[in-house]
Amino acid sequence: MHTLPTLLVLLVTFAGIVSAQDTLSTGFEIIAHFSEAQVLEVDPEGLIYVATVTEVVQLGQDGRIRGSLDGTNAGAFGEISDVDPGNGLIWVVADAEHGHLLRFSKELLHLESIRVPRRANVELERSPRLDLHDGLKTALGRPISISVGSTGALFVVDASSQRVLKWDASRRLERVIGDFGSGAGQLVDPVSLSTDRSLLYVADRALGLVKVYDYFGGLVRNLKATQDVISVTTAGTEVWVVLPQAIWIYDNLGSLSRQIVVEHDSPLLAALPISDHILLLTSTQLLRVRFD
Repeated sequence: MHTLPTLLVLLVTFAGIVSAQDTLSTGFEIIAHFSEAQVLEVDPEGLIYVATVTEVVQLGQDGRIRGSLDGTNAGAFGEISDVDPGNGLIWVVADAEHGHLLRFSKELLHLESIRVPRRANVELERSPRLDLHDGLKTALGRPISISVGSTGALFVVDASSQRVLKWDASRRLERVIGDFGSGAGQLVDPVSLSTDRSLLYVADRALGLVKVYDYFGGLVRNLKATQDVISVTTAGTEVWVVLPQAIWIYDNLGSLSRQIVVEHDSPLLAALPISDHILLLTSTQLLRVRFD
């Protein structure tokens, strides 16, 4: 495989940070083909997870399918919007159409369904455990992005309310993060989130920012993105902000350290480093490209 890195140094207008810019234009290796792929994740063992609208597929790094969740072995999914494989022992899948979060064991057994409420403030005052009978009558939200934090807390972007909801490790609804608005700590159009050991990263397309919160919902900083931002993910000590044809890499202190231009015919949906390669996801292909 061959890459064409073009090393440039430029002054980034945001916070006056100097970053390296590289270009990937060749050397893309197709690992797998999909229909309507939308989410890419990797677990600590290096297994790859790709979510389409109807199923979640687990692959080895050679592209071979190791397991899958679909309407046959997991009950009918309405519209899969995200998956978090955690440590590989428990998978959490977001079903945007049905307003549910579904937990599965490593053996693909359904463990629990959590209902995402549209009126979270009311539920916080009433019955926080939404998988009890009372929750059955609750108007449901639309979970589009999920992440399990280091403490076991579960964070979810609810597109129906444009806010982030947090469940604690016991899966009790704990708090709402980011009231609607453009002020400090507020959100307008959150589309993706990710977590590291202590922080929550929320990409807001309307604001062209990734907002960084602590686990209690306090705003820590903003990371510049654009209004084309697709997704955000954490990778070790780095934060990867994915745009349709670029990846912006921040360190965990908020400094922009690298920009990667990806010259590919199809827009990116997700990107992750794995070993000495980068995994790239488009709507129809999982790609791998060598990158140092």
